[in-house]
Amino acid sequence: MRLTIDCILWKGWLPLAAWLFCSYNTGESVRPATIRDLYHKANRLFRLPNPTDATDSVALATFEQVIDLAAKHGNVPDTLLFFTHVNKGILLEVQASYAQAIEAYLQAHRIKQRNRNWSDSLLYDVSEHTGTTYYHLNNFDSASYFLLQAEMLAQRFPGVPEKERLYNDLGVLYYENGNYLQSRNYFTHALEIINKNPERDASWVVNIENNIAASCYKLGLYQQAIAIYQTLCSQKVFTSQIFLNMGLAYKAMGNYQQALHWFHRVNATTLPRVYNELAHTHLLRNNTDSAQHFLNRFEPAVLAGTTKTNSIYYGMHHLYEGEVLLKRERYDAALREIQQAIIIFSGHYNNPDPLTNPVSFTGTFTSFRLFDALYKKATLFETLYSVQKKEIHLQTALATYNSAIALLRYIEKSYDTDDAKLFLKNNNQQVHQQAVQLCLQLHDLHPRAGYAQQAFVLAERNKASVMFGGLAEKSFRKLPGIDPALIQQERNIKYNIARISIRGDQTTDSARLAALAGEKATFEIQLAQVQHAIEQNSVYYQHKYNDAYPRPDSIQQYLNAQQAVISFYATGNALQVFVITKNDFKQTRIDSFPVLKQAITQWLTALQNTESGRRFKGGPWGEQIYRHLIKPVQALAGNKFEWTIIPDNILYYLPFESLPAADGPNARLLLETNEISYQFGARFFVTQAARTQAPPAVFSTLAMAPFSQSGMQYPHPHYDYMQQLPASAKEIAGLAGKSFTGEEATKEAFLQHLQQYPVVHLATHAIADTGNSAASFITFYPATQQPAQDALYLEELYGLNMENTRLMIISACETGNGHLVNSEGVLSISRGFAYAGCASVVNSLWKADDEATAAILHRFHIYLQKGYTKSKALRQAKLDYLHSDAVNRSPDYWAHLLLTGDTQPLVKTPASYWYLPVIGVMMTALAVMLMILRKRRKKST
Repeated sequence: MRLTIDCILWKGWLPLAAWLFCSYNTGESVRPATIRDLYHKANRLFRLPNPTDATDSVALATFEQVIDLAAKHGNVPDTLLFFTHVNKGILLEVQASYAQAIEAYLQAHRIKQRNRNWSDSLLYDVSEHTGTTYYHLNNFDSASYFLLQAEMLAQRFPGVPEKERLYNDLGVLYYENGNYLQSRNYFTHALEIINKNPERDASWVVNIENNIAASCYKLGLYQQAIAIYQTLCSQKVFTSQIFLNMGLAYKAMGNYQQALHWFHRVNATTLPRVYNELAHTHLLRNNTDSAQHFLNRFEPAVLAGTTKTNSIYYGMHHLYEGEVLLKRERYDAALREIQQAIIIFSGHYNNPDPLTNPVSFTGTFTSFRLFDALYKKATLFETLYSVQKKEIHLQTALATYNSAIALLRYIEKSYDTDDAKLFLKNNNQQVHQQAVQLCLQLHDLHPRAGYAQQAFVLAERNKASVMFGGLAEKSFRKLPGIDPALIQQERNIKYNIARISIRGDQTTDSARLAALAGEKATFEIQLAQVQHAIEQNSVYYQHKYNDAYPRPDSIQQYLNAQQAVISFYATGNALQVFVITKNDFKQTRIDSFPVLKQAITQWLTALQNTESGRRFKGGPWGEQIYRHLIKPVQALAGNKFEWTIIPDNILYYLPFESLPAADGPNARLLLETNEISYQFGARFFVTQAARTQAPPAVFSTLAMAPFSQSGMQYPHPHYDYMQQLPASAKEIAGLAGKSFTGEEATKEAFLQHLQQYPVVHLATHAIADTGNSAASFITFYPATQQPAQDALYLEELYGLNMENTRLMIISACETGNGHLVNSEGVLSISRGFAYAGCASVVNSLWKADDEATAAILHRFHIYLQKGYTKSKALRQAKLDYLHSDAVNRSPDYWAHLLLTGDTQPLVKTPASYWYLPVIGVMMTALAVMLMILRKRRKKST
C-alpha cells in the first residue's frame, strides 16, 4: 500500500518538478525575488507534516536549483543560501547519501564563517547533523569533533531545539568508545528531554530506551536490560532492533539458546548483521559449520537489503570469520580476516600485513571494537607459535599486545569519570596478564634481551593507573592558559556528584534512588563538558595523554645500597616477583599462588581476631607463607634492609612485617629483620623520590579524637552507634600543633584547618564498605546529626587538596580495607587521601586494640620528631611495643598499621658531630706515636 501511494505521489510531483526546473532555467537573468520564491516552495515541501520519499526528492531537486541559480547570478543573500545548504544536507542524510550531505553541511559552515556577525546558535543544528553524518561514515574523529561542538553551543544557547537528538548521538558515540556508563547518562538525559514534551514521539522514546538497555547489558546489568526490552516489545516499534539487542544481552550472559531464539525473530532484510550474531553464537557453542553457514548469508543479505549497512558490521563479519578460520586451524587466513577487521575499526590504519599494528592513538577517536580485534589477533599469534614454534609469532604477539594496551590506556585517559575508568580496567585485566606472561616466555628464550624488564614495565603500567592519572591531571591543571573558572566548575561538579552518592547511600526508596541517579547522570555529563573544554588547551592535552613508565634502571638511580623495591604481579595461577636494587634487577615466578592465597587468607583471619588473652594461632600458615613467598623474595633481595613493597591481588591486604623471616616456630619476624614500606606503583616511587622536599620549618600536627570521652549515637541508618575510644586522647596527647577532642573534633574543624599542617592525625572510627566503596566514611563528632555533615565519605576525599600534607595518620579501624579492583588496588579511605595528594599515609587494616594502637602511634611521633624516616619511625615504634611489657604483643595487635607512600623524614636530622670522636682518636694516636719516637731517640743517644 505504501509503495502504491508513493508511486502516485511521485508521478504527481514529477510534472511540478519539471515545471519548476524549466521555468527557472532559461538562461536569462533571474531576479532575487524569483529565487526566494523558489526557495520558499522547496522549504514548504521540506517541512510537510507527513513527508514522503517523493516530496523529499522534489524538495531536494528544488534546493539544488536554488544553489545553481545563486552560483550563476550571485545575487542571493547568504541567509537564504545557508538554510538551503542545511536543508539539502538533511534530505541527503535521509537518503543515506552521507558524503554529499557532509559537503552541504560544510558549505553551510563556510557561509557562517564569512558572516561573523551572525549568531553562533545557527551552527548548532549544522554541527549536530554534520557529526551524525560523519558517524554514519564511521569517521569517528570528525563525528566527535562536530557533536562536541554542538554540545558546547547547546550550553551557550539553552533554547536550541531537538537537544534530545544531540544527547542520543553523543550517547551512541560514548557507547562506541566503550564508555557505557557515560553513554547511559546521555541516553537517559535525551529521554528526560523527550518526556517533558507533551507531544512526544513514541518511536523516539522506544529508540532511546532501547539504547539505554544496550548500555545496561554492556555494564553487566543483564536482567535490567532484558526487562526494558520486554516492555519495549509490546510497543511494536523497531521490533527487529529490539529482538537483536535482546539476543545480544542473552549472548553476553552465556544463555546461547535464548540468544538464538531472539536472533531468529529478527528481519534479516532490514538488519543483515543478525547473521553475524547468529554465526558468533553458534561459534561460542563450538558449532563451526553453523557459524560458517550464517556468515555466508551476511553479504548476500546486505546486497539484497533495502538499507545501507554500516561498515562496522563488515568489521564484525571479518572478526567472526577469523574466529571460524582459527577453529579450523587455517591460521594465515584467520590472520588476514582479523587484520581486515582492525583496518575497519581503526579508521586511520590501512596496512593489510598481519605482522604490523597501529601504534599511535593520540588525538583520535577510538572504537572499543579495535581493542577486541587487537586482543584476538595477539592470542592468535600465540596459538600459532604453539603450533609452529616460530619465534616471530611470539614477537608479533607481544607487539600486538603492546598495541592493544596502548589503546586501552588511551581510552582510559579519555573517560570522564573514575567509575568508568575502573569498570574498563576491571574488565580488561587479562590482556596485561597475558602480555606479562609472554614477555617472561621470551625472557626464558633470551635471558639477556631485556624481556624481564619489559614484563616489569607492562605490569607497572597497569598498577594504580587511575589514581596516578587523576593526580597527574591535577598538576597539569596548573598550567598557564587554563581558565581558573573551569577548574573551579570541575571541582564543584565533582563535589555535587560526591554529595549525591552520599545521599544515595542514605536511602532505600526506589523512586528517590532513581531521581538521584538522574541528578548524578546530569552532573557527569556536565563534568564531561568541562573536561572537554579544559582539553582545548593543547599543552594540557599533550601532558594528559603522554604515557611514560619507569624502567628498572630509572628506579635504581633513587635507591641507596640498603634498599630494594619488590613488585608483585598476579598472572593467573602464578605470582610474578620483580626485585630492584641499586645495582641489580631480578625476577622469579611463584607457581603455587592458589596455595599461597589460601594460606594468606587464613593468616589474615588469624590476625584480625584480637581477643584479649587469646594465643595467636597463625603459626602454621605463617610458615607456609614464608616458604612460598618470603624465602624467594629474600633470595632475590639479598641482605637489603629496606624493602618497598608494591603489592597486587590479595597481597594488598597483607602486612609483610607480621610474617616470619625464617623457618621454624621460633623464627624472628620481618619486622625485626627489615624496614618495610608500601607503594601503589613504581611511578609513585619515582615521582616522590624525584621530588625531594625540604622538611617543614616546624613539625606540627592537626590531631582529632572525637570519641575519646564517650561513645554516642551516630546519624547513620546502618552504623548508628560509635563506641568510645578512651586511648585516642593519649594517642594525640602532647603533639605540637592543634588538637581537637570530643565535641570540638568536627568535620567542619577538620576541613577548616586541613591545609595548615604538614601532619594530620585522626584517631576515630571508620567504616569500610567492601561492596560499595562510595559508602565508606570516616567519623567526626556528630555536631549536626546529619550523616553528610558529620562524616567524611570516600568520594569527598578525591576532591580535597592535600598536596601540602606530608603525612596522614588514620588510626581508625579498616581504613586500608575496601573493594579490590584488579591492579588498581583497594578502593580504601587511605587510597582516597593519597588520591587527594597526600605524600604518605599510615592506615589500619583491621579493627585493632585501642591501647596498643595508641602506644605505637605515640612512639611513632617521638621518632618522627627525632628526624627518623617515616618507615624507620613506624618500625621502631612497633619494635618498642613488641619488646615492651604489654600483655598482648602478637602481630594482631601491632601489624595493622602500614605506611604507604613517601618515606622521607619530616624533620631535619639534628647535626651529629660524628667527626669529633674520629679527630680525638686520631689526635690520641698521633700523641702516642710522638711519645714512642721520643723514647727511641733517647735510647739511641
